[in-house]
Amino acid sequence: MTIKVGLIGFGLSGQVFHTPFVMNDPHMEMTHVCSSKVEAVHAVLPNAVVLQSVMEMCHTPSIDLVVITTPDKLHFEQAKLALESGKHVLLEKPSVTSIQQIEYLCRIAKQQGVVFCVYQNRRFDGDFQRLKALIDSGEMGELKHLDSRFDRFRPVVQDRWREQPGPATGVLWDLGSHLLDQMLALLGAPKWLHASIDTLRENGKTHDWFEIELGYPGKRIRLGATPYEAGEMRRFNGRFTQGSWQCVGLDPQEPALRSGQMPWHGEYPSQGAQQTLTRFLARSQDDIEVIAESSVHGDYGAFYAQLREAILGKGSAPVSMDQACQLIYGLCLAEQSSETGQRMSWDYKTNY
Repeated sequence: MTIKVGLIGFGLSGQVFHTPFVMNDPHMEMTHVCSSKVEAVHAVLPNAVVLQSVMEMCHTPSIDLVVITTPDKLHFEQAKLALESGKHVLLEKPSVTSIQQIEYLCRIAKQQGVVFCVYQNRRFDGDFQRLKALIDSGEMGELKHLDSRFDRFRPVVQDRWREQPGPATGVLWDLGSHLLDQMLALLGAPKWLHASIDTLRENGKTHDWFEIELGYPGKRIRLGATPYEAGEMRRFNGRFTQGSWQCVGLDPQEPALRSGQMPWHGEYPSQGAQQTLTRFLARSQDDIEVIAESSVHGDYGAFYAQLREAILGKGSAPVSMDQACQLIYGLCLAEQSSETGQRMSWDYKTNY
């Protein structure tokens, strides 16, 4: 069976993070795109039907999966319409702006018997996969302290919707949704959360900096992002009972895709800058071996492959509905913690 895909939105996300992986999956076909950019769509997908209405897409019988890549404020109504029409739905992150909305969408998906999944592609970054393998194998002992960051040098406010006032805009919902989702996938829900969120750039209209601490029994996790990192970005710094592990730089898939290198190109993702991974293996405090590791390439195509199998009834979605709800709860809790200056207990049970 070939899964027929309809894409809503043909901006950066639709063109870079979704279309190439549907095109590269032999069991998927992008047959419809809802966009005003008719020429741009046909330059990439010459046989796709370009629609102007989300309603029309949701009412097209041949479409199995609707992929939504529009601005966040449109997500709830568009996903609701697609799910009520009996379509499987893949929704870009951040999915929606409240816990009530995400639970409502999960409830519809459950009633309709369709797959509803949020696109958390960075679970399939090579660095995160390597970190997960280190924790699962126990080869460095127990994880005790982890820094996970997404720092950039973006000192000038850009004219784009993510940097305008409104619900679910700003860096917490943009990049923080990746960092928090990875920790929920890796370690589950924490016992508590303490966050500080701020706007540091001149003329900033929404938050552009955050620090979040997550409390787990015997562990401390810190997540953060700043627009003022001009040097190397230390993506991960994990401290274990038998050493530590550091990753400098970003997974190369996104920059490779942005440069035009596609998943079917033989050297993909070589056009993205390669990361530096270093393991410090401590036999004792006076005997520490420094080991340079080879970069581990991630695979966003694996996200789509797992989603495809879930739609075919052969497995679970790459992001469960429970995890989607937990993430929105956590983002809202971080905002509440920052506003009150208090450590917040993590107390959430899904309700759909």
